[in-house]
Amino acid sequence: MTKQLFLNELAAALHSLPREERYRTLGYYDELIDDRMEDGQSEEDAVASLGEPQQVAREILGEEEPAPSTSKGRKVWLIVLLVLGFPLWGSLLLVAAIVLLCVYICLFLPAFVLGVLALGCLASALVGVVGTPVLMLDVGLLTGGLPAGLFQLGLSVALLGLAVLSALGFYFTGRATVKAAKAIWRGIRRSFAKKGRVPA
Repeated sequence: MTKQLFLNELAAALHSLPREERYRTLGYYDELIDDRMEDGQSEEDAVASLGEPQQVAREILGEEEPAPSTSKGRKVWLIVLLVLGFPLWGSLLLVAAIVLLCVYICLFLPAFVLGVLALGCLASALVGVVGTPVLMLDVGLLTGGLPAGLFQLGLSVALLGLAVLSALGFYFTGRATVKAAKAIWRGIRRSFAKKGRVPA
């Protein structure tokens, strides 16, 4: 069974759930199958490891409990508690966002440094190559201009090599960084999506 067929049958079996709950559940199992495929399983094996869609739906629906009737007074108290508790949970949310931002900055910092280094070395190499004849003519070929020009040309070639190495480092580091960032974001989404769900 393919992933799409599994999700279609699961969606049909969960038609009694509210739409948002159903979409969240389908998203969770979609990412769960993708994770198992990334771990080396084939699409059919990853789907088969979850069981039949009807059985999965019965387990999910079995966990659903009828929501207790909430009076208007309780709703008002809930709103009041949320407002009064905002300094606490708002601060925690802000700290979590700052930590996540710092993690992403640390992830992308090496690639950024390598990219800037590659551009700087390339620009310096080009300036050195273009300026070599000017230096030789300015100093004079017979008064030390030739050795100075050759030294500057060699230094420019070295900078060009460093620019190439930095560009390669930027490319591979950038790819690894993007992959790690996606994995972190997928893990965060999965941690929210699986609340109230029993992992298969």
